[in-house]
Amino acid sequence: MAKQFEHLIVREPINVNELPDHDLSQVIPYPVLMGKELVPEAKAWALYLFIKEITQEMKDIAIQSDRATLHMHDFDEMYLLIGDKDAITFEVTLAEEVYQVSTPGAVYIPQNTPHAIRPVGATVGATGGLIPVCLNGDYITKPATSEA
Repeated sequence: MAKQFEHLIVREPINVNELPDHDLSQVIPYPVLMGKELVPEAKAWALYLFIKEITQEMKDIAIQSDRATLHMHDFDEMYLLIGDKDAITFEVTLAEEVYQVSTPGAVYIPQNTPHAIRPVGATVGATGGLIPVCLNGDYITKPATSEA
């Protein structure tokens, strides 16, 4: 008997070598978990950035990295901050407001809200990461200066 929903399950992510408006070169390639390339009818897109056992070197690289360029989308997005308690602390910019959010946690970003994220702290030996989830099948950005 054919399974009706088998095609909706992604067992192997695909890797992309760039992400518009982001410079996370220390984790290239980006493993995409969900998107129209994987499930044509998907109305969500997600990738996975995860570090097992953060080392001092990883911590130093993360804290020195640039944040994503302030940008926005025509769809809602979520940041799922996963891992051990306080494994990674992120600086999240939403419009003119800046927040510090540590793992585990989540940030909901309404469409057309200028936003950016960058790691600002980490705990050596802990495990943590980030899963951005875009409520659209493709990852498309536009400059934060565009009219909403």
